[in-house]
Amino acid sequence: MNSIHVLDEKTASQIAAGEVIERPAGVLKELLENAVDAGATSVHITIEGAGRNLIRINDNGKGMSAQDLELCVKRHATSKIQSFDDLTSLKTFGFRGEALYSIAAVSKMTLASCQEGAEGNRLELHGGKIVAKSPSPAVRGTTVEIRDLFYNVPARLKFLKSDAYERACLLKVIEESALANLDVGYHVTVNGREVYNLPAQTEDFPTAVKNRAREIFGTEVTESFVFRTFDQWGLKLFITPADKLVTVRDYQVIFINRRPIDSKTVQQAIYKAYQNARPKERHPAFLAYLTLSPADFDVNIHPQKREVRFVDEHNVFNFLLQAAGETIFSNGRAVEASLPTSEVLPPAPPQQLPKATVAPSSAKKTPMQIFAETFGYLSNKKTNSNLSYTAEKAAVLPSYENDTLRESEQWVPPSKEPVAEPQKTIYSPQPAEEWPVSGPQWYQGPYHYLGQLQRSYLLFENPQGLVLIDQHAAQERVLFERYLEAFENHTLQVQKLLFPIHVDLMPSAAETLLSWADFLKKAGFEIEPFSARTILVRTMPHIIRLQEDEMKAFIESLSQMADDISKATDELKRKMIAMLACKRAVKAHDALSASEAQTLLENMKNCKDGMHCPHGRPVLAQLNIHKIDKLFGR
Repeated sequence: MNSIHVLDEKTASQIAAGEVIERPAGVLKELLENAVDAGATSVHITIEGAGRNLIRINDNGKGMSAQDLELCVKRHATSKIQSFDDLTSLKTFGFRGEALYSIAAVSKMTLASCQEGAEGNRLELHGGKIVAKSPSPAVRGTTVEIRDLFYNVPARLKFLKSDAYERACLLKVIEESALANLDVGYHVTVNGREVYNLPAQTEDFPTAVKNRAREIFGTEVTESFVFRTFDQWGLKLFITPADKLVTVRDYQVIFINRRPIDSKTVQQAIYKAYQNARPKERHPAFLAYLTLSPADFDVNIHPQKREVRFVDEHNVFNFLLQAAGETIFSNGRAVEASLPTSEVLPPAPPQQLPKATVAPSSAKKTPMQIFAETFGYLSNKKTNSNLSYTAEKAAVLPSYENDTLRESEQWVPPSKEPVAEPQKTIYSPQPAEEWPVSGPQWYQGPYHYLGQLQRSYLLFENPQGLVLIDQHAAQERVLFERYLEAFENHTLQVQKLLFPIHVDLMPSAAETLLSWADFLKKAGFEIEPFSARTILVRTMPHIIRLQEDEMKAFIESLSQMADDISKATDELKRKMIAMLACKRAVKAHDALSASEAQTLLENMKNCKDGMHCPHGRPVLAQLNIHKIDKLFGR
């Protein structure tokens, strides 16, 4: 009996569909590319049920004849190429003839199309099989309607994430397509609500890009862009200068021949161009448009054609490094530039770039800078053994004399006049006159407070010698354990804001954030949608109390967590709580009184892990008296 057999057509087509269509956003991407390739100048997009129920694309492109309408849903049927050699001169998005075939195999599809001056035709397919043919209105263009996606492969539905996350992915596809195809108008409706109405741009390229980006990125980011063009590879670069960096990586898009792509080569070159002028918690926003010969890169290395491979990665890196460096420090002058193509460009040494003004390391960091450092750690999903403890292992927390905020510390809406930052205080009982010797292993008392070092480190004397405590890291740990206990015991006290805070985001980022709404409510932040791009924040935890600008930056950074909260691990959620504790802790360069310093030490003693902050950094260091004696030759 033969052990090898040929798969039936239904099974083979469903497997092939899995190579091209992973989620609703993949369907939308393929349909939009087809519409643009057909010469459409207007596209209407309707989405229902996060794309599972309905994705409809109506365009005013050249349309298809009745014969082409039936051929387009067959595998490897395409109008883009005739032979393999055509790939080296390809100018269109799609070319493999798999998109409509693959989509039809896992959905209920309706196709209606009409060429100018001809009659319209309509096809209906279920699972890739034509079930009906009929005439359609004689209106030029094509309408593709996808219903009940994955209805015949229910196992695929299990791998989809929350509706909010899937909507975010769909909107991200639309945003990238709109930034790439400026001469196409986009009208987008999601669940009956208009999200985008972007008219086709007819102005010069820089103006058209900024007009389109303003609707997607927002005014603040768009107006900070510096623009330059380069003859080599037709580079057109919009990028934020060193003093206009942002807290998230959402505003970074790379296009090659109008195709949005992911490229570590390009991204790393742009980051390197900032040299020492970029704080690690800040990121550039940029739009990079490249025009390359199809022979210079390979776009077919991935089924979704998202990743590309350059023929000469080294040359691409060096060119982007040099071009980005010149643009960043050009003070906003839009100029034509040309870089040599006959030789490999050497990396620009730091001294070739004008030095930007950078705050000295001793300058006080803002709360959002410290938050950004924390969130950068979270978004990269690095792990640290010091974070891997569970609620069951949580220590008994110290008692607090007053969990209610004092009247002077209640949050009030910021006025137009400058408001002084509220005084940071230590929540705990009054310190005892004599400190007990008992405590965790690291606690070697009694301790005698000596003072502050540069208003950042607390100095104590104990029988073993000198103890240095990082005041910010120490209180982070204290607040983290207090916050974690309240969070997991559902006893977290929240404060309703007198006036909700409005936070403007990209619609795709807003959808991502809304997938966290239930979790954030438990964490003390109640959010709700106000419009397609605006989120309202109605509450915050007592222990956090952010000013309006801090809250906006916090929400913007949180929206960058491109993951589904329903499938997030407890570890990731605890890391987020660590980030929130960081907001309330005293900062480096904050003055503390002797009683506050002693109280903080006592609270550390009662923590489960008083040796490390929630991010794994050490909290204290012991300098043994014997080592001190050696320093002086004693």
